[in-house]
Amino acid sequence: MIHFPFFFLIFTIFFFTISHSQFSSTFLDSLLQDYAFQSIPHHRPLTGLIYNTTNLPSNLTGTTVAALRLRTGSLRKRGFHNYNEFDIPSGIVVNPYVKRVILVYHNLGKLSEVYYPLPGFVYLSPVVGLLAYNAVNLSGKELPELDLRASEKPIFIRFGKLKSSPEMSSSEMCVFFDLYGGVAFDHVVNGSVCTTVTQGHFGIVVKSSPEPAPAPEHVPEYPFASGGGGGRGGGGGGRRNKGWWVGGSVAGGVLLAALVVVLVLWVRWCRGTKRMEKMRDEADRGVPLAVAAVGRAEVPVAMGTRTKPILENEYVT
Repeated sequence: MIHFPFFFLIFTIFFFTISHSQFSSTFLDSLLQDYAFQSIPHHRPLTGLIYNTTNLPSNLTGTTVAALRLRTGSLRKRGFHNYNEFDIPSGIVVNPYVKRVILVYHNLGKLSEVYYPLPGFVYLSPVVGLLAYNAVNLSGKELPELDLRASEKPIFIRFGKLKSSPEMSSSEMCVFFDLYGGVAFDHVVNGSVCTTVTQGHFGIVVKSSPEPAPAPEHVPEYPFASGGGGGRGGGGGGRRNKGWWVGGSVAGGVLLAALVVVLVLWVRWCRGTKRMEKMRDEADRGVPLAVAAVGRAEVPVAMGTRTKPILENEYVT
């Protein structure tokens, strides 16, 4: 039998080893939603016009974000063609139903591999995304995504010219990242087109060729750069070592906090178990009732009374 503390310890370790990229991509979606909504004028915003975001911070340089405000009924009846790489057909269903919807577009450019790493594959296209939000509040932040699905024809993602890679060892594949961390692959249509029936992030990849194992390098006794490091190599090594040290410290702190939580819960669980055992022992030390046979069953009966009852006709007048 698996005790609660052991099960909770396994669950805690699993929770803290979830891919960091999933959390960072979720945070990125929320951040880009905020910037996309800011690009829409709050006074009489136009429907069917693509608003490109121009106020992205410097750490998102190379990323393209846009917002498109549509009536849900019009989106279902006519769709919307040529929304950058996305060709949205008619028959789109939005759940839960809202009167107007905002479709936020992402093109992560060079940051594709940062927020959507895919070990063993090489990106031939940037990762692009399409997410649907309720348009009722243009000042809203961290809004939940609506469920957008194609009920008749699929949504086409038409990528431009793909990058060539000397590491290609197989044919191109479409990769799909859903909103819950799931990854799926599909065939490429017409050389550079992917299809989908729901929202998410998309790209085209190929499997990377296995590289020969590098020759072992000499590892210094102390991994940290000494001195100021006058050259570029010394400075870069120091920054890498410093980054490794900071990352290791953060990971160690998180794991230590998780172990402390598990230890506290384990102590409480032990105290509760001892308390229950003590209550059972005290209950077992109580005076048991006598048992008498009634038919084929044995049932507890009360002890006899001290004073013998006197019937009414036994009174002496």
